[in-house]
Formats: sequence, structure tokens, C-alpha cells
Amino acid sequence: MMEKEIIETYYFNPADFDESGRRYGDGVSFRDVVKEYERDFHKCYSTEYALNLYANSCTMALLAKSNDAAPFLIYGMELTRGKSFDAIQDPYVNHEMEQHSNKIYVYGIDSAFMTEFDKYGYPILDDNSDILPLTLLVDNTMRDGELRLAVPTLDDEDETENVIIDVPQFEYA
Repeated sequence: MMEKEIIETYYFNPADFDESGRRYGDGVSFRDVVKEYERDFHKCYSTEYALNLYANSCTMALLAKSNDAAPFLIYGMELTRGKSFDAIQDPYVNHEMEQHSNKIYVYGIDSAFMTEFDKYGYPILDDNSDILPLTLLVDNTMRDGELRLAVPTLDDEDETENVIIDVPQFEYA
């Protein structure tokens, strides 16, 4: 079952960025632009932090370049059912695809609100915080120059049932 989400759509001009994902003129990385969008999302929905970033594969490639990602890294998890993240189905399908690829998939990056990092540069997660990594989701129905930030919401109209799901463990690369 797919969750309902609070969604905000942001637009940018891909031609404003060079081959390394830096904006012509001021050198700002596309990742920093996405962080600006994350801050705007939180400003619009003050009790919420974006958890999902939806974009097409070209935008994900721009994000990867702006993070100086190695060429064998592919950013984003393919959506398997429509335009929303299915937290049960999508990780399993993508894990199966990854097993047959010579690439390494990056499914999440640090949130703009993560400010503490360990000695290796990895963000430190605070279990008592609502700030979590930003899940990268590929929606190839989206246009170039468009991305969506979203956070799942609880729908009070439906009765929810706690289900324990055995999700495969993934490692940060």
C-alpha cells in the first residue's frame, strides 16, 4: 500500500549547471540547490522534513555529479508502481535489479538538516529526531528541471495496522 504524502514541486534550469554539477556564474553545486529546496519545504511545512526526493534519471545524474560521485554509482531507486514510493515493494525490486548490475545504487543522501558527521564524513543519525536521510526516487515521468520533495503522512481516515516487514539490509557506499 502506497502512503499519502505532503508534496512540494521545485523547478530549475538544467542548462544552468556545468558537467560537474556546479551552477555557471556562482559555482553553487546542484546538491546545495537541493538543500535550499529542503529548507524551503521545512519552512512551508514547519513540523515536517522532506524524506523523499523524486526526480527523473537525468536530474539524479546531475545530483550525483554535484556530489562528485564515482562513475559506477547510480543515484535513485526506480519506482515500481506509479508515481509514489511503495515502501514495501520498491526496495525489494530494486535490490533484485542491483544484484544483476555492475553499478552500485545510492538510495539516500544526507538531509540538509543533518549537521553532525563522524570522522569519515558520514552523517550521524539521531534516533530521537525526525531528520532522516533523503530517499532518492527515480520517476521518469517527470520532466528535466523538475523535482518533488515529499514526506509521508498518516491518514486518519484509514485504520492502520502495524506490520513487521523483513527488509534487506543495505549499506552506505
